[in-house]
Amino acid sequence: MNRRHLFAGLSGAVILPWAVRLGPRAAFAQPASPTAPTTPIGADDYKRMTLMVGTLAKQTSELAMQKAGNAKVKQFAGFEVAEQTAIAQALTSQQASAAAALDEKRAAALKNLQGASGADFDKAYIAAQIDGHSELLGIQDAFLQGKGQDTASLLASDTAHIATLAKAVIQMHLAMLKDLNDMLRA
Repeated sequence: MNRRHLFAGLSGAVILPWAVRLGPRAAFAQPASPTAPTTPIGADDYKRMTLMVGTLAKQTSELAMQKAGNAKVKQFAGFEVAEQTAIAQALTSQQASAAAALDEKRAAALKNLQGASGADFDKAYIAAQIDGHSELLGIQDAFLQGKGQDTASLLASDTAHIATLAKAVIQMHLAMLKDLNDMLRA
């Protein structure tokens, strides 16, 4: 299917240079966010939640592309915009999908980041991305580990393929974000 190929190709092109540099560290398990679902979720909730958290990741990354002072932070922000654009296209089957509405918590997080500047912005952006990626990882897991569902049918679905690819990219991004966070805090 075309959207699977688009996402897989984009994911590989974006993460390959980092994967080579990160080596085995990228495979380490990352903790899920306390705001991620703790029980299995269905496809509709998966899509809604992934798109909402992804919208915040994309909007904060677009902001970081303008405001970040650190070149590596800007580079990551570009990767994140591309990733979230591809995921939204794959999940909605639309070339240019509309941004998902942010809940009150996420709208406040975006507003807080808009008020930051300089090195404080870079640190706050990376911290927000770590939180968001941890939540996204939990969402992917909650969908892929859907207990009580017909596992064979679930894993054969396009949505499961997207979640599987997204999970791998999210884990890679969490490793990258940890490195960026350590660099900014040094």
